[in-house]
Amino acid sequence: MSLRPIRLGDLAAKLGRELEGDGDVEIGGAAALESAGPGDLSFVRSRRFAGLLASSRAGAVIVPPGVDPGGRPAIRSAQPGLDFARAVRCIVPEPPRAAGVHPTAWIAPDARVDESAAIGPHCSVGARCAVGPRALLHANVSLYQDVTVGADCVLHAGCVLRERTALGERVVLQPGVVLGGDGFGYVANERGVLERVPQIGRVVVDDDVEIGANTTIDRGALGDTRVGRRTKIDNLVQVGHNCEIGEDVVIVAQVGLSGSTRVERGAMLMGQVGSAGHLTIGERAFVAGQSGLHRDVPPRARVMGTPAREERTSHRMLAALARLPELLGRVRAIERRLGKRDGGGD
Repeated sequence: MSLRPIRLGDLAAKLGRELEGDGDVEIGGAAALESAGPGDLSFVRSRRFAGLLASSRAGAVIVPPGVDPGGRPAIRSAQPGLDFARAVRCIVPEPPRAAGVHPTAWIAPDARVDESAAIGPHCSVGARCAVGPRALLHANVSLYQDVTVGADCVLHAGCVLRERTALGERVVLQPGVVLGGDGFGYVANERGVLERVPQIGRVVVDDDVEIGANTTIDRGALGDTRVGRRTKIDNLVQVGHNCEIGEDVVIVAQVGLSGSTRVERGAMLMGQVGSAGHLTIGERAFVAGQSGLHRDVPPRARVMGTPAREERTSHRMLAALARLPELLGRVRAIERRLGKRDGGGD
């Protein structure tokens, strides 16, 4: 990892934020408050972390309004987390992409690879594939036939894109992503034996999507499985065939979406959510972790639990459940008193 030291004043100017203190301080790294040293930049998300800031050795900080930086130079920001992420990109820039095809890679004769693209060791680029400008394929990426990879995409090691998968521009696939595998489709024949239903659709991923490690997205059975622009999908997610995921969706680790699930724009699914098939999760809905969906989720609704219910209702149920041992004890005490009275002939 190569670091690029920068003056704090220059960094504040790049971020478009107000500088407080010595702008000539040189920032050579970025770290959390607990581990930062005198040459590092750190950040404080809110006043809740002010105590941690007081004991930090960070040389400079990004802080929200109302937080005292403790005498050290600071960049004042209404969105410290966002500006810190942007600052890290300045301090730790991505390594340059060296264009060209590694000698161990195999490129089909009729594939089109832009001269500015980089194809890593042991990659396989199948017939009629198209790899766009500045795209980067790390080691052992496999593209079946007729795959399209747009400009500035990054496919990390071990990704597999089945036939006719299409990526837009600036798509990032973390290691081990599989796009376009056959969906789970079978039908019983006359003897009750399962026969596989051919899966002849595609996976289409729009611009600026990021997909986490070892996530799998199945091809459509007939039409396409689609992922909309700017959507972010975490590690170990399973998306079934013919799902439609809209723009700006967030899907956290270990979510499982059964076939033909529709997730509308801006929805957020937390870890280990499971959805039955043919459901719609509405625009900007929030589904809490480990929820089980058995029916549609309305737009902007907040649901949790299995089966999923409105969030406040679920909270009340959990609160009541915590009191269950106490309530059972009270019921048994009442039963004992009533039993004695009955036995006494009252």
